[in-house]
Amino acid sequence: MTRFAGATALVTGAARPRSIGRATALRLARDGAAVACLDIARNYDDAPLHGVASSDDLDSLVAEIEALGGRAIGVRADVSDEAAVEEAVSIATSALGTITLVANVAGGSGPGFGLGPLVGLPADEFRRVFEVNVTGTWLVSKACASRMLAANVPGRICNVSSQAGKKAWPMIGTYSAAKAAVISITQAMAIELGPSGISVNAVCPGTVDTNLVNPDGMFVTMVGGQEGLDAFLEREIPLRRLQSPEEIASAICWLLSDDATGVTGEAMNVSAGQTMV
Repeated sequence: MTRFAGATALVTGAARPRSIGRATALRLARDGAAVACLDIARNYDDAPLHGVASSDDLDSLVAEIEALGGRAIGVRADVSDEAAVEEAVSIATSALGTITLVANVAGGSGPGFGLGPLVGLPADEFRRVFEVNVTGTWLVSKACASRMLAANVPGRICNVSSQAGKKAWPMIGTYSAAKAAVISITQAMAIELGPSGISVNAVCPGTVDTNLVNPDGMFVTMVGGQEGLDAFLEREIPLRRLQSPEEIASAICWLLSDDATGVTGEAMNVSAGQTMV
């Protein structure tokens, strides 16, 4: 497929194996885009148990795209750091051309990263979840959109929110609030950038079988093994299965494609029916 031939894309949170970001980067590359793969590619010093990609993961993603015959560059940056984001986008633009397709996937929650009751959560964890999920989405969108505007070219941005951004979930309340903010930023940017031919949308995944949600089967164990998982699926998800990263990547790439030229400001559920609001 060549629907993105000649285009340059940037994917944040791109490197981790079995992740939405990696699946998105690979899908964009297979569809013809040159891909800037952005990832922090290191552990958070103050949240060492929160799963992230390694430097080797980022290098292997670039190698995998190149093996497919595509063009790619790996850039290391913390999306919550404005200077680092500006430098990363500048490096990617110089190497691959003006970025017109943006997938803001970096984010999440976990141990030391906003997991737990809100009343017992340390303030620095609360801020960190917002800095990565919300501020990071804004900074990357800002850096890329400003260059589209300067070059007078249209583009498309897709932010990863969550079903938790539409309905608050206990124990991940900070994440829910942050992902709700991502939806609001998406809508505001869609209004502001629409006249310049830049569309901005979001996807809201459900329960996805990634290394963040289900590392080494942790989610399955947490719900009570296979029997508990079957009961969870019957109770919660109409399609009766966890989702794959590739399913979310397909939705992201549709929103980034010309097939979605009439769509902007949407927060599209991609949750196997788990959330329908």
